[in-house]
Amino acid sequence: MCKGKAQNRIDYIVLQVPSDAAKIVEKYGYEPPAKVDELVKVMKLLVKKKGEPIIKELINIHPEKKLILEVSGHKSDESHFCGCNSSYSGETKELLDKLSELSVDDLTKLYDDTKKDAKAKPDDKALLAQVDTIWDELKRRKKQVKKIESTQETNQLLKMALAVLAGVIIGKALS
Repeated sequence: MCKGKAQNRIDYIVLQVPSDAAKIVEKYGYEPPAKVDELVKVMKLLVKKKGEPIIKELINIHPEKKLILEVSGHKSDESHFCGCNSSYSGETKELLDKLSELSVDDLTKLYDDTKKDAKAKPDDKALLAQVDTIWDELKRRKKQVKKIESTQETNQLLKMALAVLAGVIIGKALS
């Protein structure tokens, strides 16, 4: 494998910064291989074995990390950046706190209004992030409401079944 032929993100990162990748492998108690293509294989195995901590370390050594953060609208190297179109900054946390107090109907109205504002200002990344955040909360809340309604329906059916069963038992006892 040569530098220009990376097959995936792990290949790309390891091939661009092999010394940093070797440090990660070493940090987790393994001997980093001398050959870069072997280092890629070891890193993939380490990702499979350890998961998220390794992925976070790979993100931290990504050769274009600063550029990616800048393009995605992040002003600095934010350690809480999750890679999901939102850094969940203090502003987003405040918005989530406000959203938690709203009903589903109010959330739907806020989503529609914010979406309309975002269409009017397509370059406003903060507004687009708000639309995503509101949408995520609205979806979560709708699922929650459906689950509660489903539980209530199940409880009603259970009560009716118990009432019928009690009627049958009482009827047999009297006969």
